[in-house]
Amino acid sequence: INSHLATGRVGKPGAGPFSLTGQPNAMGGREVGGLANTLAAHMDYDSPGARSRVADFWGTGAVADGPGYKAVDMFEAVHRGDIRVIWIMGTNPAVSLPDSARVREALARCPTVIVSDCVAHTDTTDLADILLPAAGWGEKDGTVTNSERRISRQRCFLPLPAEVKPDWWIMSSVAGKLGFGEAFNYKRPADIFREHAALSAHENNGERLFNLAGLANLSDAGYEALIPVQWPVMEGAGVETEGSTRLFSDGRFVTDNQRARFVAINTRLPAQQTSDDYPMVVNTGRIRDQWHTMTRTANTPRLLTHRSEPYVDVHPDDMVAHQLKEGHLARLSLGDGGYVGRVRKSPEQRRGEVFIPIHWNRQFASSGVATLLTESVTDPVSGQPEAKHGRADITPFRARWHARLLVRRNRPRRWQADYWCQVPLQYCDSWWLAGRQPVDWPASMTEWLGGKAHLVMADVAQGRFRAARLVNGQLEAVLMVDSDPALIPETSWLDRCFAETELCDS
Repeated sequence: INSHLATGRVGKPGAGPFSLTGQPNAMGGREVGGLANTLAAHMDYDSPGARSRVADFWGTGAVADGPGYKAVDMFEAVHRGDIRVIWIMGTNPAVSLPDSARVREALARCPTVIVSDCVAHTDTTDLADILLPAAGWGEKDGTVTNSERRISRQRCFLPLPAEVKPDWWIMSSVAGKLGFGEAFNYKRPADIFREHAALSAHENNGERLFNLAGLANLSDAGYEALIPVQWPVMEGAGVETEGSTRLFSDGRFVTDNQRARFVAINTRLPAQQTSDDYPMVVNTGRIRDQWHTMTRTANTPRLLTHRSEPYVDVHPDDMVAHQLKEGHLARLSLGDGGYVGRVRKSPEQRRGEVFIPIHWNRQFASSGVATLLTESVTDPVSGQPEAKHGRADITPFRARWHARLLVRRNRPRRWQADYWCQVPLQYCDSWWLAGRQPVDWPASMTEWLGGKAHLVMADVAQGRFRAARLVNGQLEAVLMVDSDPALIPETSWLDRCFAETELCDS
């Protein structure tokens, strides 16, 4: 932003700082005060008169005196016992926040953990005392705002399942039970939007660019027909307007003297530095076909064809130095935290650095949570954690055996392994498996297959074992074990066999 200001490239077509935002409604969350350190409608606690303005609009003296905890600090407060009731909505902090083992410990200590989610089993919902069934994206009705300030109507395209409610209804109902029903007496999303627009315009004399005065009296029909529009939308403007496409083109900014302000930036090294004990820099990031903590995307087999397991991208020289083999497993360790992933040779990685994906969780992998390797180091202004620069030791995960297990969908799991990763296929469930201890496969195969095996092949000298279970002519389970994971057969043909009503000899 400083560079764009210094060169005059603000408010001009084809120029301006570009926001790389992970969520389509990140701007909308800020507009409504979705951060603990802000008020609603782009007002801050440190802005003179802002708190009293919000209190006057809502007719209450109960507006918080100052900013609340940012995310990382909030869970530290939970861990200390300063926060004894926490309500988590639509996020999975037990996976996504740094030092996730401490976050889980904090939630386990908290007397009352409430979670609203559209997925029953996540790492966070498993720690909930009260679980509220919330509407998913396609079941919601409201508005979202993208990075260019464009407000768009989001219309649901799926009906609400039984007992499922949208977030606004849940919050209003809880508020009513707590004695605040009059303040939360919303009947529909349009009621909330009108209040949101009116607050943005309240005592706004041009001091705040975020202004939806032109939409504050929108009728229910007008709300339903609302087309995408960029704020500010001033009073007198119709809903057909394009709003304000470009800001600051006149060189005037929203400051007391209308001049832009530079913010001095001092470069500093990451706090998490490598050492003899932790020689590798750990870079974390997203991959193409998964979303955040993959609570939903991991249930779509097609999205796992790109990357089916947690993995570690390692430079070839580091593979030699640390005795790693491509396609085998490696363990990254930081204190008590550990991550296990499949090694991928990657000349694109810098020596001394590895890359791991952020998505896997405890529902789908035994040791695939990347945030176990990042500490709770945060930027003092934004609170943003140093999630892109961890550190760890790297060692081979020395497994005596590797296996692939395929079973008919939703069968109970009765086996144990030192490493496992669930990979849902089109017609069956499957797992990658590995173990450090020897296993008597003929004696234990009923535990793995869920019953008696009908087809068995064993080669003890090669460390190879194959077994299959049939029920009424249908394939029920398949187990394939080998000393080298590269020798385990591909599974697409076997997956299709689970779709057959009766197997034939050919």
